[in-house]
Amino acid sequence: MKKISIYNLIGKGYENGWFTNCHCRYRIFAGARSTKKSYDILGLEVLMKILSDERRNVLILRQIGGSHRYSTFSTLCLLIHSPNFNDYSITLDDYFDINQSTMTIKYKPTGQLILFDGMLNPTKITSTRMPRGFLTDVYVEEAFELKSFEDWRKVDGTIRGKLPQGLFHQITFCLNPWNKNHWIYEHFFKGRLEDDLNYLIENDYQDWKDEDLIIDYGKGLYLHKSTYRINEFRDKEVYDAAMEELRRVAPEIYKVEALGMWGNSTDATYPEFSNAIVKSPQEINNMLYNCYAIGIDTGLSNGEGKIKYGKDVRIRSATTMQLVGVTSDFENVCCINEFFHSNEQLLIKRTEPQLMDDIIKKIIEWIELYKYHPNLMKGTILVYVDNADIGFRQGLELKAKEYGLFNVKFQPSTKIRLQTRVDFIRLIMAYGNFLISQNCPNLIREIKNSRRGEKGEVREDFDDHAINANEYGWQPIINRVRKWKDFKER
Repeated sequence: MKKISIYNLIGKGYENGWFTNCHCRYRIFAGARSTKKSYDILGLEVLMKILSDERRNVLILRQIGGSHRYSTFSTLCLLIHSPNFNDYSITLDDYFDINQSTMTIKYKPTGQLILFDGMLNPTKITSTRMPRGFLTDVYVEEAFELKSFEDWRKVDGTIRGKLPQGLFHQITFCLNPWNKNHWIYEHFFKGRLEDDLNYLIENDYQDWKDEDLIIDYGKGLYLHKSTYRINEFRDKEVYDAAMEELRRVAPEIYKVEALGMWGNSTDATYPEFSNAIVKSPQEINNMLYNCYAIGIDTGLSNGEGKIKYGKDVRIRSATTMQLVGVTSDFENVCCINEFFHSNEQLLIKRTEPQLMDDIIKKIIEWIELYKYHPNLMKGTILVYVDNADIGFRQGLELKAKEYGLFNVKFQPSTKIRLQTRVDFIRLIMAYGNFLISQNCPNLIREIKNSRRGEKGEVREDFDDHAINANEYGWQPIINRVRKWKDFKER
């Protein structure tokens, strides 16, 4: 029988926090992208815990349970099939039973379980029972998604009780520390393990441990911050060069994505915005496009409610449309043109049918405006409408037929996680690959004014209608952009 060296598989950097060396109830692994957290901690360590003691069972959580299928669940299935990527003849397939439909993994010799669930119904999790042994371990992937400390407490409080000798409860969080305004920083890290820029630039990781600390429902706290250098399996020549370039063009993003520091040191949602990415309509129109799409945020309002005035006017509600394209070299996302209407401060409000009419007329106007452009507004015109407003989308379909527009298709908007949307646009802004035409003054205004939410949200839900429409436009075609492919892989 072949033997596997766990140390060789996990590599360096996680020894101090590995479960055989650390019995703290709470462990938090917060780090940059590509730091082996998913492979080492949420993968190999989970399997090793099951194999190390027949009484241990594991529950893996994410905010939305369905997200496990192509993340934690698929990682563990891959590692069971081939725990050593350097020797595919080694497999654990004979020892584990994988149920794809229920996303349950059972260790055949003992019946121990690895379960996967979401946090949308915390009370359901509290009633989880194991047929063999004890629920000893809870892992939380993408723990930054856990917005409610109180919901987490309901789950945390059920993982307790006296265990037989040699067993201990352990709760492990893994996250990318996108924003310092999160309860995980406030509750665990503050005053214990603060970011040290100079130290993290020179080292693979930074950690802190107090095994005697009484906190919440148990004893012991271990904190770990990792930089991209912790991953010795990376392509050093390529990846390190990319990180140094990121450090040059976007130092704030570099701190988070490369060094694992807590993000958003400024209130601005898009600190990388500069007037350099704002181009004249002629510059934008002279570009060739691989594809384009239109996004619509209905944002209907009755016109009531006060407008918040600051340095610039903030709009509470608006109906907006954005024309977005990906250039033929697959490098740039271009914001080409916009429609924007708000009923605020108007004595006579535009009705829904009138706004639908305005939008269809604007599409006809764009068809005429770009009729000599080789790519724009040609072929089937795909329009992605806020998926929360089915009636408005159906009304637009009828109105388009009324005007004889049979090559326009209205579809519900797709959804990418807000944090991902903001992070990606910040990244390509920094590289000068997010370009905005002067024909989009409201998009420019909203991006410049955009701030994070009062409760630490990546972007406040206010005066963001052009931004939403812009995102509805580029989300269905963003997979064409080169940097998106790299961004998803990190």
